[in-house]
Amino acid sequence: MAGLFFRLCFLSGRSFRRCLRMLRRLLLVLVIFFSPIIVFLTLMINREIIHYLARAYWLTVVFPGVAAIIRRDASSNWFTTGFNQAVLGGLLTLYGVIVTVWYYHATRQQEVAEKRLFIIEELLEELKRNRRVVDEISRDPSCSLPGGKITFSVGAWERLGADVALLPRRLHMRLSVLYACLGECTSWSDFQNRRATLERIPEVMAELNRLRSRLSKQELDF
Repeated sequence: MAGLFFRLCFLSGRSFRRCLRMLRRLLLVLVIFFSPIIVFLTLMINREIIHYLARAYWLTVVFPGVAAIIRRDASSNWFTTGFNQAVLGGLLTLYGVIVTVWYYHATRQQEVAEKRLFIIEELLEELKRNRRVVDEISRDPSCSLPGGKITFSVGAWERLGADVALLPRRLHMRLSVLYACLGECTSWSDFQNRRATLERIPEVMAELNRLRSRLSKQELDF
């Protein structure tokens, strides 16, 4: 009964996160679509405020010089034409900036997701080889290389370099500890001292597989 309850909570949590993601995308689309309209209405309100100030008696009493300038400019023909042209140019510029930023953000998210998938694939292939080595050494210690040395593969980890920081922090920390042990394990005694960490390779691989599945689903949703 408790297992069913936790499973339902987990499913409801996933549905809630999916709804939040859809709501966020909907809000983003609405902001992109309606932001020029909102800015246009704001500028129209500002124009009406300028006209109000031009007709306000209290402004003439308090600031006669400012009132004369506003009244002269607001009543001229070029004010309406210039104001409309400025509004149109500002709206076009704003809309272009919004679309550019959104496109860059979406493209950047896609690139990061693809890069993470590539990192995961590279690490999974390398960890599969290292897991086979751990299994062989656990069954038969004499299977180590001539000269009594054990060699694990860490080339992918070193080649990826700082890109592995794109992975979640907890997973990145586990991989750092695991690869540190793999790099330092060169003999049977090293293997015995680090055996508890090395035997967690399947757990790390399972976590990488879960992350790969989640990223693949997000890429399909995108």
